[in-house]
Amino acid sequence: MTRNKISHRLAAVSFAMFVAGCTVGGSTFADPPAATSPKTFTSELSYRMYHTMAAEMMIKEGLLKQAAQHYAAVATRSNDPKVVRRATKTAIQAEEPELAKQLLAHWMTLEPDSVEVRQYRILLRSRLGEYDEVVDDVVWVRDHIEKKEGHGFEFVVSLVALEAGVNNAYEIFRRYVESVDDSPKSRLVVTTLAVNADKHEEALASAKIVQRDGNESQQEQAVKLSARALLGLNRTNDAVDMLKPMVKSTDDQDLKLEYARMLIMADRREEARPIFKQLYATQPGNADILYTLGLLYLEQKEYAFAEPLMNKLLKIPERKHEASYFLGQIYEGQERLDDALAAYDEALSGDFAKEAIGHKSVLLQREKGLAAAREWLAERSADADIPGRKLAFLMAEGQLLHDDGQYKEAVAVYDSAEQHGLSQRDILYARSLSYDSMGNTEKAEADLRKILDSDADDADAMNALGYMLTVNTERYDEAKKLITKALEYNPTSPATLDSMGWVLYKLNDLKGAEKYLREAFEKMPDPEVASHLIEVLSRKGEKEEAGKILKEMLAEYPEDKRLVEIKERLVELGE
Repeated sequence: MTRNKISHRLAAVSFAMFVAGCTVGGSTFADPPAATSPKTFTSELSYRMYHTMAAEMMIKEGLLKQAAQHYAAVATRSNDPKVVRRATKTAIQAEEPELAKQLLAHWMTLEPDSVEVRQYRILLRSRLGEYDEVVDDVVWVRDHIEKKEGHGFEFVVSLVALEAGVNNAYEIFRRYVESVDDSPKSRLVVTTLAVNADKHEEALASAKIVQRDGNESQQEQAVKLSARALLGLNRTNDAVDMLKPMVKSTDDQDLKLEYARMLIMADRREEARPIFKQLYATQPGNADILYTLGLLYLEQKEYAFAEPLMNKLLKIPERKHEASYFLGQIYEGQERLDDALAAYDEALSGDFAKEAIGHKSVLLQREKGLAAAREWLAERSADADIPGRKLAFLMAEGQLLHDDGQYKEAVAVYDSAEQHGLSQRDILYARSLSYDSMGNTEKAEADLRKILDSDADDADAMNALGYMLTVNTERYDEAKKLITKALEYNPTSPATLDSMGWVLYKLNDLKGAEKYLREAFEKMPDPEVASHLIEVLSRKGEKEEAGKILKEMLAEYPEDKRLVEIKERLVELGE
């Protein structure tokens, strides 16, 4: 029997096992009911026919447990491996592991040298957590395949990794390395499985041994896996530094692309851009490279370089909508307003539809007034036949009203949006901000609490509530707890870092406040964060630096109310 035939035969069974999740039950070989015991039938053949037909009928009805018992009644009296195989498959699918184990034992007596029976036993024992016993079968299958066809180790790795589930596979090969073979080749398998199972610390420990003992190729693979594990631990800069020496000396374009993406994740865009430019030179048709390099240029407002890249992306059918959205931003930056409006229209059918609606409505308001923007949104909302799309237009209208200071009207729009509420969370969040701006902290808090009641891990809602309590109440300890938890989920968020800095300021921890606010300002140098940092520095007596930051921010945002207000309060800083 070839490995392909074995693999195909096992596919349905293994899938059912992992979807259903076998649990250890009390089912064993059940004696058939008295009315259908062998003595009831005129012959052995009629007995087998009855139970086989009953089993097939039960399967059609979806009654797998009953089907398994009927098949078992036949299999226990049969020496035909095909009959026992069918009974075993059904017992596994029926989540009857004890019955399946006994059927496998019977099958083993009939075909003691069968690879297939051991494969089924590997899968079943994996689900039952009998990992040490699985290792024995893995070794037997490995040696059998190696002797007949070669590549026995590769075969069992594929079998276990694909069929047993990633966590079970890791546990099996961890024991395999401990008790059978601790070579770098085997440890690489354990490292890979550990990464895939999100066991990142274990992956790093295993990879370290491979880097010490493996050959050059194995060491390179271990470095790549270590970088993936570091990413899983949110140690992005460490992952970048791990790959950097290898990238410098490689021609592997895929590795360079992976490295460049890591640089972006680490917010090291200036290092990423030359690599993407090099990759573009060798792969000018690669959609991911076109997209990322175009965005890097767009971020720097280098529209002349970004535009041709996005136009090339526009010609790739499956990427045209996202290309249209970013072309809209490019045209907007170039003051080509009609082109921008048209590009945003083209983006309305893609993944960036919500963002395109927001950009176009803001652009219309700026150029033609709020009434024109609301009219366009109302027309598109009326034409929308999908609730989610209608909701997007209503949310955009609410945001326009909020930004225009019409908070009561914004709340009314959000109230109407609830009628189409496929995204209740977004409605509650937006409405809470409008309530907050109206000075209605009680209702704002209620909306944010509703979000947290349905999703206690919503870091944005936690941060928004914590900041709101910091600014509008004296419940600083409660606010700090919320913001601290939000930071656990999103430790690099500049908005959350700013919130933590501000609540620490309110708690008179000026040193801690400065630390968080400096980090937030470095990541997001906007007027609100700047005003907080200036306030803290001033309180600490560092007026020269505070004045310098204020002067620079006013040069960029001369009409920002927060900066103007802090200048008036701290007159000496503006001199």
